Amino acid sequence: MKEWKVIKMENHRQCRAIIIDDEEWIREGLSEHIDWDKLGIELVRAFKDGTEAFSYLEKETADIILSDIRMPNMSGLELLSRLRERGAGRPDLTQVKVIFLSGFGDFKYAQEALRLGAIDYLLKPTEVEEIEASLLKAKRRHEESFERTAPAAEPAEEPSSYLIKKALQLLSDRYHEDLHLSDLAAELFITPNYLSRLFRQETGKSFVELLMEIRLEKARAMLTQDMVKIYEVGLAVGYPNPRYFSEWFQKNTGMSPGEYRNLYFRG
Repeated sequence: MKEWKVIKMENHRQCRAIIIDDEEWIREGLSEHIDWDKLGIELVRAFKDGTEAFSYLEKETADIILSDIRMPNMSGLELLSRLRERGAGRPDLTQVKVIFLSGFGDFKYAQEALRLGAIDYLLKPTEVEEIEASLLKAKRRHEESFERTAPAAEPAEEPSSYLIKKALQLLSDRYHEDLHLSDLAAELFITPNYLSRLFRQETGKSFVELLMEIRLEKARAMLTQDMVKIYEVGLAVGYPNPRYFSEWFQKNTGMSPGEYRNLYFRG
């Protein structure tokens, strides 16, 4: 097993990198076959998942992360999002350059990675030369950031806010489906627990509360403006069982769908 040593450097320290992958042979291969000395990059640690890496980065620093996407406990995308969240208290975390090295070719992963500020997205298996070229690009970006004094170069929108906006848009688009928190989390490539915390932090409400609000708003609009049958309204907002829809609507509004229509219908 490789023994990791952090070399303390004076003045302008060497660019530091960490590896994150749940496969030990990949971690060992990347550490041994990439010519880190030639690149002028110090490889300081390797981790088996995002949770271990995040704990390390809360106390230590790294300039480049070479990471897998899908891993147990915390994905690479979730790790990047969490690092950006911590930017207010730790500005150095917003400067970390991330390269994703993944075996999954779905474009959504690449799109999400780039939106969150990743430097590159490489598909396994990848030639060492390609990885080294990407690492050099990340190193140059790090050096450029290090030399800047104006923080305005950083993205104006924090990734956590972006994730919530996208989650709310998904809720608005898919409210009529049999939708669960895990469905949205899968779309955003993060864990359900993390998405639940983001909903609470950003909106003060849970996934269930937000979904209910959207469904109620849509149901009310249909009952007051559209000449559709009540069971069709229920079906349109995700409740195919007419009795359950009526009970749910009355519980949340204080009146049945029929009473609401009689009171507010604009025919």
